Amino acid sequence: MERTEEITSLEVLGIAIRGLIDDQEIYQNLADKAENEILKNRIMNLYHEEKKQQKLLEKKYKEMFPNVELIVPPRDHDKKILLDRNLSIKGILQHVIQGHKESREYYLDLAEAITDLSGKRCFRFIADMKFSHQMMLTAELEMIEKYPAYFKSSEVWDAEHRLRADRIKRREN
Repeated sequence: MERTEEITSLEVLGIAIRGLIDDQEIYQNLADKAENEILKNRIMNLYHEEKKQQKLLEKKYKEMFPNVELIVPPRDHDKKILLDRNLSIKGILQHVIQGHKESREYYLDLAEAITDLSGKRCFRFIADMKFSHQMMLTAELEMIEKYPAYFKSSEVWDAEHRLRADRIKRREN
């Protein structure tokens, strides 16, 4: 994200809402790729959280700018590429985590640059939301890296049971 002190609260809220819409699409894409219901449910929880946050920011926008129509900018080119690419769940998570890190820094910088206290709080809130999701997604990525079979299907430990059975058979022979 481009860092600038020239941006207004009105513009940032539009950008933040666009980001939430984009993230919802990415989470839906992730959930569609997930074979395991546990992972799918976790991702869909993030999707629903993004939806709630979008509504919250839209409400904040109406409070701050009651006479100004909300203009949501077009989708970020990088997020469009992310949706179009055929990445693995792990690959998508890595990109989304990095995006959340960069977004958090962007909103924290804006919170420091702006003098309006309401805008400061709003930008810090958005930064905290990004950090929260970054941590949740980082935990999911670590689980996928540690236990890849767990996230491949609903039959989470079948592969482990088969390996044990194979080892037992080899020992018996």
